[in-house]
Amino acid sequence: MQQVLRVHARTHQVQTYVGSNPASSLLTPILRASTSRCFGGNIALASAAHSVPGNVHGFSTTRTRINKAPRLTGSLVQPKALASGTEAFFSTEHDNFSSMGFSPEMQQALEVAGFTKPSKVQELAAPHVLRGRNVVIAAETGSGKTLSYVLPIAHLMLKQRLALQPKQEGEGDDAGATGRSRQRRYHALVLCPNTTLCQQVVAAVKCLRGPDGEPLVTAAHVNSSNPPPFEAPDVIVATPAGLQTILNDSGGAYGWLWSEDGMQARVRHVILDEADLLLGNAYSKATQSLLVLFKTGDRRRVEARVFEELGIADKSEFDRLPRPIQQAAWQGGVPAMLAAGYKPKRALDPEAKYGPYWRRQYIYSAATMPTITYSDVGSQIQKMHPDAVWVSTELLHQSKPHLEHKWQEVSDETFGPVVLEAVRSDPDYQARSGKTLVFAADGASADAVSEVLAGGHVPHVVYHKSRNMADQAAAMETLRSQDGAVMVCTDAAARGLDVQGITHVVQADFAANAIDFIHRIGRTARAGRSGRVTSLYRARNSALVDVLRDYIKEGVPLEAAFSRARSFSKKLKKTGGVFVPRGVSVAGSQASEQGTRAAEEGTTAREGGDSKAEEKEVEHAGVGAGR
Repeated sequence: MQQVLRVHARTHQVQTYVGSNPASSLLTPILRASTSRCFGGNIALASAAHSVPGNVHGFSTTRTRINKAPRLTGSLVQPKALASGTEAFFSTEHDNFSSMGFSPEMQQALEVAGFTKPSKVQELAAPHVLRGRNVVIAAETGSGKTLSYVLPIAHLMLKQRLALQPKQEGEGDDAGATGRSRQRRYHALVLCPNTTLCQQVVAAVKCLRGPDGEPLVTAAHVNSSNPPPFEAPDVIVATPAGLQTILNDSGGAYGWLWSEDGMQARVRHVILDEADLLLGNAYSKATQSLLVLFKTGDRRRVEARVFEELGIADKSEFDRLPRPIQQAAWQGGVPAMLAAGYKPKRALDPEAKYGPYWRRQYIYSAATMPTITYSDVGSQIQKMHPDAVWVSTELLHQSKPHLEHKWQEVSDETFGPVVLEAVRSDPDYQARSGKTLVFAADGASADAVSEVLAGGHVPHVVYHKSRNMADQAAAMETLRSQDGAVMVCTDAAARGLDVQGITHVVQADFAANAIDFIHRIGRTARAGRSGRVTSLYRARNSALVDVLRDYIKEGVPLEAAFSRARSFSKKLKKTGGVFVPRGVSVAGSQASEQGTRAAEEGTTAREGGDSKAEEKEVEHAGVGAGR
């Protein structure tokens, strides 16, 4: 039996679900509705919404049993109109951070940094992070996910520092005491997909400053170009490949912490920011290598304690135990082993107390967390951490209600003038009161769009990976510091980028898939603010555009349009050019097409006069289309 904990997005209650079946039926009505709309079936979204047990908002549900990975779904109806965007963003339960358990020192630092009230995702996630639980934070872009783990981790680092301070006056002068304190010191590791996001996390940590103006918690971005500082930071921030390079090359030269053994022993908190990307194909090898390193260290430490408590002679004796007994030991020590049927060789003291056992905390944060199939990232995380608490807001995988969309088809002939008009006609650009991002498919396309804007006398900067690091940094600084700035970019700027004042996103080249679409449009309308998206598309993008436009209009989560290979066009080729929502097999789609054809044939026959017999055939075909 498997237990899944999820946090209700509205009531904030932690709900427990227990099950053993290999699949959940929660998404069935959603996929039926999606399939029906795309294949001509006659099942209305409203009926699908009524058929879902309980409330389906983010991770929330009231009666449905969830098995395996939780299904991250949003509301099946259009989100209710908000009195203001901030009402959807900020917590309704806490007026300040102190009421959430943060120290007055932390509260003061937050107020100085401009944070006076927690967001909803911070309210939901922080308590579980503070308790040391494994947590999955899946919430829409701009919801405050970074601070939802940075704040509790900083609180724990400060608490640790206080505990390590010498209790007796003068004890700090003892070199031995200082050495022991350093040995017991633990660190947090934040993994990000690129340098820009690493620097952004470091800035978020350092913005928490004490009365003396110094950061309450230290943080550093490390890679081959930025070697570890002499004094190890509380929070280590790196890309998976960058950290691997340090560990495999000269890491030990910077101190024991920067070796594999040091990482295993002293990193207590591991956070994957943009977790779906880090666990995807492009980053998976380096990320999984680090996760295996930490998991191996976790098991070794628990084993050492279990050996001592049970009198197990060595590792070879433990390795001879049945696999379920070993897994029980790793998960819960001696009590879990006994519950799994372990028979000790010697009698155990019935009054004996076992543990506590080493526990490393794992946190996964992302704005897209697909879980429809068992190969999806969310399903992988659930398999790795079946005890994790899943936290989500109601707008996960949806367009925000205060985000305005404009769609326009273009051709090679109209592309240039339309791009210029999209940027220059924006009222915030004209007033120099808002910033604009213009997304292109790749570096060459971004440079081509840049030429179009330059020809139209639109001041702008360009940001993509083909530019050198100095140019990238300069472009990002211009975007952050100048009102009315325009930046042409690729998807390198689509994830995690948090720049205040971006009011308009232009897709000069339409996103290749629904996941990239969500991250692109997530650069605006952040933290409860409003924003605009102008999506230009070619005829080849029409299938994806039609699906996304309909889903947004109807308030349906976009997850069913996600594609594993991150290419919607490849998804269509596999299904003969017909859109098949995720979780629906190609065979199912073909059956739906056959049902649709049967319905059409039935309609023709009815017109010929044999209505009653054909009516039954049509009804049968309609049901088939909805499966």
